[in-house]
Amino acid sequence: MTDHATKEADALAVVKTFYQGAADGRIVEFEQYLAENFRLFVPDYLPWGGQYDKAGYVSILPRVAATLDFLKLSYESLTVQGEHVVALIRIAVQGTDKSILISEHWDIAEGKAQRLLVAYFDPKVLLDKAA
Repeated sequence: MTDHATKEADALAVVKTFYQGAADGRIVEFEQYLAENFRLFVPDYLPWGGQYDKAGYVSILPRVAATLDFLKLSYESLTVQGEHVVALIRIAVQGTDKSILISEHWDIAEGKAQRLLVAYFDPKVLLDKAA
């Protein structure tokens, strides 16, 4: 495997580790895959919206897991370019029979998540649940 292909495979493995850990009820354990200078960007209209550093991200993960059903997550697409991974996921909202689409843009370097930018598509069911 080339260095480029290895970096892509490693970046994808980090992202998949997040989703699998969340499905297994180990979402907070993902902290070990976060760079010290990690940054998260989430739309402000969400209850956990805003910009976060590593500690802030870890602090909201239980709330995210209580709202989104990671056992009912499917990948619409996974795109890897270098150490940038875009995961377009469909995920159920806890306590409903509805799901939403989320586009997560991960930047990975040396096996650690550096940045995550999250975009929600038609989050009405999520917002209704949070209200």
